[in-house]
Amino acid sequence: MRPTARLGLACSLACLSTLTASLIPGVTRGAAAQSFPSDDPVIRAIWEEGVERSQVYELGQVMMDSIGPRLTGSPAMAGANDWALTKYAEWGIEAYEEQYGTWRGWERGITHIDLIAPRVRTLEGMAAAWSPATDGPVEGEVVILPDAGSPGAFEASLAEVRGKFVLVSPPEPSCRAPDNLEWFARPETMARMTAERERASAEWSERVGNTGFDARSLPEALSTAGPAGVIRSQWSEGWGVTKIFGTRAQNAPVLDLSCEAYGLLYRLAENDQGPVLRVDAQARFLGEVPVSNAFAVIPGSAEPEEYVILGG
Repeated sequence: MRPTARLGLACSLACLSTLTASLIPGVTRGAAAQSFPSDDPVIRAIWEEGVERSQVYELGQVMMDSIGPRLTGSPAMAGANDWALTKYAEWGIEAYEEQYGTWRGWERGITHIDLIAPRVRTLEGMAAAWSPATDGPVEGEVVILPDAGSPGAFEASLAEVRGKFVLVSPPEPSCRAPDNLEWFARPETMARMTAERERASAEWSERVGNTGFDARSLPEALSTAGPAGVIRSQWSEGWGVTKIFGTRAQNAPVLDLSCEAYGLLYRLAENDQGPVLRVDAQARFLGEVPVSNAFAVIPGSAEPEEYVILGG
């Protein structure tokens, strides 16, 4: 463990962008004229650093657009740490990387999810974190999670999903953001749709419960039955916003689809209209890899033995 007794300030890269912005040449963006609520010059100086000379946009753009998601144990996470250390060095700030353990290394490749029947359409989605890859493009029928009445009945039904893509999330009645729907819809329409969603959610929870698994462990259990893949959707109730988490499944790919794409597949399967997918999900497992954090230090003057932690 690296000694940190001389640390006065520990800070994430984003928060340091406001604290050290004056060290970086660049374009200054003027703030709108307004009546400042404090006469304290220190408060004013902090405000000017954060508003007039903020580097948050520039830093965020690189991290989100260029580096992208930083999954623990992924090459992107290691690259983000390297970039952070380089950025700190440019600012003249002492920084270092400290390993805190190891993790299962994984890197997502391309994910192509195409509906090929009853019509052709490319769908929005990607492989879940730590998902196995497909062995090249794989085609299969789409089916809904069997509605078994008990764990035993579910076990007996698993033969039905072999070679197929299994939908394991409840469908949304609408992918329109609830706040927008509430603004425009009639109260009775809003009440009806809310009740419909609550009913569907309760029915689906019962269906999952009857398998003997929960939503987290179900994909892993299904993957042992030889499906082409497991498909889920975890909508965040916003326009085009979907949560994508990891999976423990080891024998079949797990795919996260957008709300609209998932709803399309569910309706086609529910109405026996023969949806078929072609999926090419590429990924690499990298073995056990070291994982670390990047730290920057600004030595304090008044209380050099104490810590102020900003960010994380």
